Amino acid sequence: MFAQRLKKSCDQRFFVLRLIILLLSFISAVRLFQIQILDHARYKARAFDQYSDLSSLPARRGEILTADGYPLASNQTSYLVYAEPKKISNKSEVLEKISSVLPEAEREKQSQKMLELLNLDLYWVALVHNLTPKQRDQLAQLNIAGIGFEEEPVRFYPEGTLAAHVLGFVAEKDTGEKGGYFGIEAAFDGELKGKHGKVLEERDALGSSILAGGFLKVAPDNGKDVYLTLDRTVQYIIEQRLREGVEQYDAADGVVIVSDPLDGSILGMATFPTYDPSDLDFAQVTVSERSGRKSHGYKNLAISALYEPGSVMKPLTVSSAIDHFGQMNIILLLQKSNNIGAAWVGHLVGSERLAAYFSRYGIGGLSGIDLEGEETGTLRPYKDWTDIDLATASFGQGILASPLQVLYAFNVFANGGILYKPRIVAKIVSQDKASLIPAKEVGRVVKKETADIVSDLLVKAVEGGESKYFNIKNYVVAGKTGTAQIAVAGGYDPTKTNATFVGYLPASKKFSMIVKLREPQTSPYAAETAVPLWMTIAEDLAKYFSIPPDK
Repeated sequence: MFAQRLKKSCDQRFFVLRLIILLLSFISAVRLFQIQILDHARYKARAFDQYSDLSSLPARRGEILTADGYPLASNQTSYLVYAEPKKISNKSEVLEKISSVLPEAEREKQSQKMLELLNLDLYWVALVHNLTPKQRDQLAQLNIAGIGFEEEPVRFYPEGTLAAHVLGFVAEKDTGEKGGYFGIEAAFDGELKGKHGKVLEERDALGSSILAGGFLKVAPDNGKDVYLTLDRTVQYIIEQRLREGVEQYDAADGVVIVSDPLDGSILGMATFPTYDPSDLDFAQVTVSERSGRKSHGYKNLAISALYEPGSVMKPLTVSSAIDHFGQMNIILLLQKSNNIGAAWVGHLVGSERLAAYFSRYGIGGLSGIDLEGEETGTLRPYKDWTDIDLATASFGQGILASPLQVLYAFNVFANGGILYKPRIVAKIVSQDKASLIPAKEVGRVVKKETADIVSDLLVKAVEGGESKYFNIKNYVVAGKTGTAQIAVAGGYDPTKTNATFVGYLPASKKFSMIVKLREPQTSPYAAETAVPLWMTIAEDLAKYFSIPPDK
């Protein structure tokens, strides 16, 4: 009896044991299936990380060059100083040694920052960026334990402030990678930055390379070079003269753009105040202490500063009437810059037709220039215009345009009636090919006969108007002034104006140019500020281009 009970008890125990073994085997099988099949990729990656090392090979950012091949944006090698805090015993001594190679003005600020980084519970921290090769060599000779170096390319602008607002700059983005901000650096960031390469190699438990291990190297695909249409000498001339003009006439800021009216290429584009794109400590908004007026930092005012152009719009109004009705005897309208006459012509043309012509000139839209930050002009639907709106639009008030849009509207008169897209990039060059960016015709705005008539009227406007007192010797100039009061709450401030002169030399048509000054203090009138500055620059350009005198 006892033996039977004992046997039965043993059988039950063996059954439970077998059941447990079967259950554990099932669980193990399920777990193995999960690891080997379902989570295979994840565990393979973890194992791979333990015996492999992946390093990035930075791509060289492409250069930005002038049409004549001078680099405006290039690269130079700098160094990052990094630390492995857990290998550093005397942090104060390390900080003192690193600080010894830094500029004296930066030492205190950098030391505090480095101390905070070294106190973090991390295996690796970046301490100091942008060390020169000389500073790196000085620091390397000190043989500091726990300190190392990595090369990092730094964007370099060899011409300093030249064409800064066209170029933009390179800085760190939210992702931690460097990229372009503003201008060409932003608009062509994809072409310029290239694609980083990589090195993948197997390492042992101590981090040393395994000689017989796997190795993979993918070379970086360097960025493409971007050639602009800018002429280096033209850019230098207009920047120097614009600086002088803004200071002479005590303006808040100023813009000069020079273009080829026959194909839309931009030969020079300047904004003042300016900045050095290599200096990222530059304040984005600076304040003039003498007047309290603010500048616009990194913004390119040539494409982003919308304003009411004023009387420079009158030739557009006149051209719409001539193009539709035929030749009219309205010489004095442009010569005397008569607002009443412009309003009369505007009413003759009508809201719908005038708005349509303005739109064909590019007013109220985007020019399509290949630069970051262009603002859209404002041209309200003609159905919303009152009689007063029609009158003011006829002489350039109540609509908004950028200096670039105004200049390219005037180019229509210089080239026989065609609107071109502004072209600032001539070609994009990679290692094996060059992609040319051709001139692009937007369309015909007015008949050639109309453009020629208005061009003659613009010559008479200069010779018989206020501009005649500053007209350059030996050259015929076609152009128009614009003095527009600046809108404030409840109306316009007569003491604050935008002064504009836009024109060209009709005989050669080698260049067209706009000069725009905001709030000149010596005189509110364009004829006494923008005009003499335009004439001075035009004389310089005529000499540079060897344009023969025509009068």
